[in-house]
Amino acid sequence: MTGFRFFYSLLTLLCTITFVSDASAQAVVQRGRVTFTMIAVADLPYENLYYRDGQKVTLIELRKGRRSEPYTLSSAEFIELLTDHEDPELKYRLIGKAPLVTGTSQMLYFLKEKGSIQPNAVPVGMFGIDDSEGTFPDSSYRFINFINAPLSIEFNKEPFDMKSGQSVVRKLNLTEAGSFTPFLVKDLQGKVLGGTRLFSHAASREMVLIFPPKQGKKRLDIRYFSD
Repeated sequence: MTGFRFFYSLLTLLCTITFVSDASAQAVVQRGRVTFTMIAVADLPYENLYYRDGQKVTLIELRKGRRSEPYTLSSAEFIELLTDHEDPELKYRLIGKAPLVTGTSQMLYFLKEKGSIQPNAVPVGMFGIDDSEGTFPDSSYRFINFINAPLSIEFNKEPFDMKSGQSVVRKLNLTEAGSFTPFLVKDLQGKVLGGTRLFSHAASREMVLIFPPKQGKKRLDIRYFSD
């Protein structure tokens, strides 16, 4: 399974792994004010994107290759992603929906079009992760495995394995000036699939998203996002 369908199948898997840390966190509940940002991992075919907060609808401005500015959402169970409706009398149509869960007031959502979808299903997949400082602090890296297979990561000369759909945070003691940290991706047989030296500093948070190769390519699609 590759492409959009593969990404969409991982949305459910990743949300389950990331959001559910114990039995008490499995239920979605009414919660308080949340701050969130968004990243589109591929271009979306919509001129405008919005989210609904009660009766208020707010425009979202995505930034290519970077997270959006932060937005706030009052007490709610879900975040709803909207775009302009073809019928001006209806004004907006729902294109994405994702839960808000207990345990954090700071979220990051990755957005990608699902491709082929079921009738009446929303066309944009939304994968949300806990973006709080407690889970993802400064001077750390977050790795997310979007490959449909386990991977072996070697980071800062320390190896660890990642299951398909897993998110792992590694904290470093970086200086304000920053430094380079070696990074390798391997399969479980030890074959090197990619790697580089990642630069960061004490006040930064880095994300490394590992996708399958793009169509017609052999190298992994590895993307880097820096705060």
